[in-house]
Amino acid sequence: MNTKKEKGDIGLAKTIADLTKNGIHVSLPISEHLKYDIIGEKNGICKKIQVRYTTPKENGIMSVKLKSVWSNKKGNHVLKRNIGDFDILAIYCPLNEKSYYIEDKNFINETSINFRVNENIKTNQKHKSRLAKDFENCNIFWKSA
Repeated sequence: MNTKKEKGDIGLAKTIADLTKNGIHVSLPISEHLKYDIIGEKNGICKKIQVRYTTPKENGIMSVKLKSVWSNKKGNHVLKRNIGDFDILAIYCPLNEKSYYIEDKNFINETSINFRVNENIKTNQKHKSRLAKDFENCNIFWKSA
C-alpha cells in the first residue's frame, strides 16, 4: 500500500504524462509548498495546476477536498484554497488511470468537489456531483485567443 505522499507523486507523474502526451509543456516549480504543483504551457499561455490523487468510493464518487493538510515538527497545518491559488485542478483517478481537469473558476464557493466516475450511478441532492468524463480534455484551457 502506498503512503499519501507516494500517491501524490503517482498522481503528479501520471498527470504530467497526460499533459505532455497532449502537447502541453510542463515545468516543475522549485518550492514544495506552493499552492500549485506544476505549470503547463501551450501556445504561449501558462497555467498553474494543482494535482490531486483521488480514489472513488464504493458509490463511484470521487470527492476532492479543496485544502491541503500536512504535519511537521511544529504541528499540523491546514491551508485552505483561495480563488486564484491555481488555474486548474487536475484530479488523477487510479482505478481508470485518467486525469480530469477543472478550471478554478468553476468551483468558487465550494470546499470540496464530487465527480462521478461511473455515469450509471444514481445520485441524490446530498451528493451533487459532476460527471468525470466531461473533464477529461486538458487542451480546452490552452486554446489560442
